[in-house]
Amino acid sequence: MKHSIKRGITIYSWHRQVEAGSLTWEKCIEAAVKLGCNGLELLGQLFFRYCPEALQEDIDRWEELMWKYGTKTVAHDFFVDKTLYYHRNLTIREGVDIVKRHAAFAKAIHCPIMRIGGQVEPEVFRQSIPILENYGIKMGLEIHNGSSSFILPSVQKVIEVIRQSGSKFIGIVPDISMFSLKVGYRTIKAALDRGVDKAYVNKICKIYTEVSNEEFRKICNEEMEKATDEATRAFLAMVRRTEYFDPKVLLEHMPYIIHCHGKFYEMDDNNEETTLDYPGVLKAFIEGGYNGYISAEYEGAPINGDTFEPFRRYQKMLDKYLGKYPDANYPEWPDARPAPGGGFFAPTQAAVPGTLKNHYENSECTGFELEVKNFYYRGVPLSLFESCYILVDGVRFGPKDMRVAVDGEVFKFEDMCDVTLHYWNKGFNAKIIVSKPGGLVKNKEYAVSAAVTIRSYYMREGIAGQITSPEVLFAPAIKMTVG
Repeated sequence: MKHSIKRGITIYSWHRQVEAGSLTWEKCIEAAVKLGCNGLELLGQLFFRYCPEALQEDIDRWEELMWKYGTKTVAHDFFVDKTLYYHRNLTIREGVDIVKRHAAFAKAIHCPIMRIGGQVEPEVFRQSIPILENYGIKMGLEIHNGSSSFILPSVQKVIEVIRQSGSKFIGIVPDISMFSLKVGYRTIKAALDRGVDKAYVNKICKIYTEVSNEEFRKICNEEMEKATDEATRAFLAMVRRTEYFDPKVLLEHMPYIIHCHGKFYEMDDNNEETTLDYPGVLKAFIEGGYNGYISAEYEGAPINGDTFEPFRRYQKMLDKYLGKYPDANYPEWPDARPAPGGGFFAPTQAAVPGTLKNHYENSECTGFELEVKNFYYRGVPLSLFESCYILVDGVRFGPKDMRVAVDGEVFKFEDMCDVTLHYWNKGFNAKIIVSKPGGLVKNKEYAVSAAVTIRSYYMREGIAGQITSPEVLFAPAIKMTVG
């Protein structure tokens, strides 16, 4: 079983816990080390303010953490947001400019690889080659179930550009989500919890095991058109992303694989991933001579209330198929509380407790203000902050009634559509200023809920993922008193 496969962790997996205050980024790094993984994959816009034009103090802090724990940044994840502007898609040159900015950032933090997610124009890859060569940074397209799958013609066109170029600076990053043997328990449970008929769920799951990826996606699309309720449509929208490829596809593309996302969803008591073909995938990597990192990325629930337990089991699974990792260490680790929030299947409460108060201008009360959290998994330019709705004792306020205060600047939503270099950084609140002459009754308790929408070209987070009708879905309200 001789191989040179290395192990890492993408600390995106723990961003909800950091957001909830049960973990810090330093604790995440310490946990990675204790799990035997010295390679860290980083979504730069999680940790670094204004990334890719990151503040030097943030870069210095990250470098200090890498030195302190003996870790290295092995991959930086980023996106070329085709819908950065509301009214048009980006041009190729604008996309290439984003690549250039992120390559400069990767160089600054001594990171050799960038993973670009979602669907990317082939010409962006072609025109980025001299930039990447100049910085000495490799860039790989994430090949992911659903959004950037092998079955998509656009992905095949990028792979053809990679083949034809002969450049070692562009390649692919397979995500093990593409090797799903069955529909996962988490997806099934979420559908049943929302009231989808059990027999119907079982029928769709059975069909998945019997037809090709292309046929299954076609069937799900047809079923979505016939569905009469939101719960069924949401189930089909999620499950149609599920795919299975023969792991031999990795051997066909091995010369172009520069990194790997070790996605996992469900680990059982025998330290096996129950939905994905890990034995087949790892066998292909060994046979093909892959010598890069497998970066563990978890998108499941904590086990027994412990955020780290799935990762312990995952590392033990890799021990089983790859051999004992020299630095592996599985200590007892304090539980990290599961993060609150609805995830993909339920609305997420964006309102920050204790921040409701009246707003004054020139000593006149012109309305009220409320701080909201960014529940998207990265910091975003304001052009992608699409809308906000606030419910106060059953009265709804929308974008036309609001201004947004972010990092010392105040905007109307309509004016943010082309603001691409001012960021709503991850981990920092935005203040929503609502016009309401006279404001709210001081010292009165109100039931408050807020929903924010962040636009992205390939997925929408929180409640936005469910907006298939004009109705806005609010999370349960929280009580606040106007100060």
